[in-house]
Amino acid sequence: MAIVEDDINMRKSLSLALKSEGFEVVEFRNAVDALKKLDKSVDVIVTDITMPKMDGIEFVKELNGKYEVIMITGNATLSKAIECIRLGVKDFLTKPFEIEDLIEAIKRNVKVKEKTGGKKISIKPKFVSVDENTKKALEIAKKVAPTNANVMLLGESGVGKEEFAKFIHENSKRSGKFIAVNMSAIPENLIESELFGYEKGAFTDAVKEKPGLFELAEGGTLFLDEIGEMPYNLQAKLLRVLQEREFYRLGGTKPKKLDVRIISATNQNVEEMIKNNKFREDLYYRLNTIPIKIPPLRERKNDILPIAENILNNVIKEYSLNKKVLDEKAKEKLLNYEWPGNIRELINVIQRAAILSEGEIITDKDIYF
Repeated sequence: MAIVEDDINMRKSLSLALKSEGFEVVEFRNAVDALKKLDKSVDVIVTDITMPKMDGIEFVKELNGKYEVIMITGNATLSKAIECIRLGVKDFLTKPFEIEDLIEAIKRNVKVKEKTGGKKISIKPKFVSVDENTKKALEIAKKVAPTNANVMLLGESGVGKEEFAKFIHENSKRSGKFIAVNMSAIPENLIESELFGYEKGAFTDAVKEKPGLFELAEGGTLFLDEIGEMPYNLQAKLLRVLQEREFYRLGGTKPKKLDVRIISATNQNVEEMIKNNKFREDLYYRLNTIPIKIPPLRERKNDILPIAENILNNVIKEYSLNKKVLDEKAKEKLLNYEWPGNIRELINVIQRAAILSEGEIITDKDIYF
């Protein structure tokens, strides 16, 4: 296992404690060094959120699901915890914590990795809903799907905005690809080249031409997630592209015609951003032709158990597990939780319970948040 922690005292004390428990430990003082040297011998990574050069959340994004991660922090906030959950982090410990709690978390994550053979499988529920507001959102999606109208999906992180976007694309008349891009995951200085591509020689490292996401999505759908994170100066260029239906690669002199359906999404209050001059009002109205609000899971309690059972069936199938069912206390525990991470968090909870539970019955003791 690996410890990635900039505080040398914390790093050394954790290393000594874990080695005394029989763990093989490698240490890194920052995430940048870890990314250069991590190898397949590492199964679990313990890391901090607040670190120089690269913080823990960016580190997890760079790891791209290759390792089980335990996050530790002395500055825990709800938003950071939700972001960790969204990225697939299964354990989140706040300083100070007992070393026994960390050891228990490590053993859980090692067990998950052993049972799955180290595979990272994406467990996605089908659209399962008895909630009236969600049904209305789906009906709007069905109606708008065959058109070319731009759609903006509104809702908290983890409610399933990308799945809604795929649903719209799959029910459209478009024959091209569905391509999703998260604006918050691309460094600001690379967003323009990622979206529009570039010609050879456009800048120092442009040794050959590269098509952008608009070109790759030709004839299909481009899903711009976290659109509120798009830099203000690029918003004007996106607006022009949507108006003119053509764009230029970086360094290019010939316009390229555009036949792409745009679906955007955000968990932010865009109207408030407009008031604060952080988002262009004209772009907002261009993207927001058809707004669809997806309710958070805590407002659709009747959906929790059907979705959970659908996820459970998917996990059993994907991991070739024996049949498992939720007992009544487990169901009650799921219903009484507020789900700050929404469906994404529910997927993690059910996946963990299915893998780690013994026997056919998943009890409330197998459900933890």
